[in-house]
Amino acid sequence: MSAAKQVRAAAAVVCGALLALGCQAPREQTSFSSADPTLEATWIDLDGLKQRLAAERGRVVVINFWATWCEPCREEFPHLIRFYERHSARGLSLLSVSIDSPRVRDTEVRKFLADQRPPFPVFIKTAGDDDAFINGMDPSWNGALPMTYIYDRQGLRRHALTGPQSLATLEKLVQPLL
Repeated sequence: MSAAKQVRAAAAVVCGALLALGCQAPREQTSFSSADPTLEATWIDLDGLKQRLAAERGRVVVINFWATWCEPCREEFPHLIRFYERHSARGLSLLSVSIDSPRVRDTEVRKFLADQRPPFPVFIKTAGDDDAFINGMDPSWNGALPMTYIYDRQGLRRHALTGPQSLATLEKLVQPLL
């Protein structure tokens, strides 16, 4: 079994166990304690993510899926911050979605975000069927992380990028859309 399938299978078992125990993530906004008032993480499901993407129409949108247990994701995150800081004034929106288990939100996710201090919106995927979320986002996505999607100002997906992306790659792909 491939590593991506093993990760998906493990995530499905964890989510199933949480649901069986009646543990479901709340849907209200959760703010993390930080000196930076923009540091927030909000629970989001697939429908909420699609609504947020639609609300960003008129801007170039980068959606990045990551997890704290994914070392390439952790290494890529500072590049995303620098990229956003360079281009947000030119019409770039960056939506960051953690697919960490809801049970580690208050530990690993909170610590990672406090250390990184991202200036863009951060969301945490709600508990639920991981395969349905992945297939609803992109049927060709195998669940590998990090995963980055780039949308133009009309809301059309222009790029789907698996694996960590360098600042140079992001610049090359997004600059023509800005």
